[in-house]
Amino acid sequence: EFPRFVHVGSAGVTRPDRPGLDLSKQPPAVRLNKELDFILTFKLKGEDLIRESGIPYTIVRPCALTEEPAGADLIFDQGDNITGKISREEVAQICVAALESHYASGKTFEVKSVVPFSEPFTVTLENPPPEKDYNVYFKTLKDGITGKEILEQDPVPV
Repeated sequence: EFPRFVHVGSAGVTRPDRPGLDLSKQPPAVRLNKELDFILTFKLKGEDLIRESGIPYTIVRPCALTEEPAGADLIFDQGDNITGKISREEVAQICVAALESHYASGKTFEVKSVVPFSEPFTVTLENPPPEKDYNVYFKTLKDGITGKEILEQDPVPV
């Protein structure tokens, strides 16, 4: 079954309520969720409604979006722990690929490039990056991982 709906969320949505999280090491949106009128809290509620809808979906949570070109090597992760940056153009390509992949259906994942924030990513016409097969990444994704699992752990029986 292919996703009928691809939602672009944002990395960090489960972090504001995570116990024991060192906020000083988190991106601004996570540190300032309250000051930003709980934007991440509302984004997470939107994701939850999508997951509960019964509509085949993919939820893509990019790290910080940049105007850099697509083509950098990527890291896909689940559990809402990564920080970094990714090209807006790359996220758009991931969304289109997800619509055509049964491996992406029912999955929630974060994505970033391997390029550090301090380093600009550029491409040249003479040496363009190869086209990606995003199924290579989608195939590694597990069902049911949202990053909320840490918050919803069952109490340990005594």
